[in-house]
Amino acid sequence: PFIEIVRFSREISADLIVMGTHGRTGIAHILIGSVAEKVVRKAQCPVMTVKGKDFVFEPV
Repeated sequence: PFIEIVRFSREISADLIVMGTHGRTGIAHILIGSVAEKVVRKAQCPVMTVKGKDFVFEPV
């Protein structure tokens, strides 16, 4: 679906794309990939990604 998101954003001359992320890492990220990551890399406008409300930030 990232191709459709990028294409549509170009068609409407979007100023910003806002996308939610699942925050997958490791093997899940490698196997499933990240639509948000692909959109960030391919879009011609800024992309803001946001985590879901259930995401827990781990202290560094």
